[in-house]
Amino acid sequence: MRGGKRAPSRFIDWQTFFDFGDGKVRPSKKIDTKLSTTLFDLPAVRGDIQSLAQLNLLRGLTFSLPSGQSVAKAMNLPILNTTDLADLVDFKLHQRTPLWFYILREAEVKENGERLGPVGGRIIAEVFLGLLQGDSMSYLRQDPRWIPTLPSAVEGTFRMADLLRFAGVVAPL
Repeated sequence: MRGGKRAPSRFIDWQTFFDFGDGKVRPSKKIDTKLSTTLFDLPAVRGDIQSLAQLNLLRGLTFSLPSGQSVAKAMNLPILNTTDLADLVDFKLHQRTPLWFYILREAEVKENGERLGPVGGRIIAEVFLGLLQGDSMSYLRQDPRWIPTLPSAVEGTFRMADLLRFAGVVAPL
């Protein structure tokens, strides 16, 4: 997080990220609104602000980002209850929650922190779709009806572990 060169020994051990049935998978930490203490002491980027929370709030104001509730409403998605945001009442943010915080809280409340919720998930999905639609070489642009398949897929469905195994990036079990 503080910059510098990547260590040459760094690599992705896919078997700890996805369940290959070998018992090596390590569940990731849950998505929630609790920030690690190291995120309150980032290298100063803008003046003396060193907190990720402060930077996110400032970015939201600078770019006039809508609240999480406004985005959920615009997407016709369920809006978090004010009880889910009760800890923000003193800050007057329970009805106009900054988008970054709303997305984290939504994952925490709606998905038990195991994945993004409806608003956060849709934003990420739409970014990926936009990138694929904008890339003239992507499968989505070349053949919009293309459906990915794997020779080993059962009934045409496969998981990420199947794809990684097929790509040969994991050790055989």
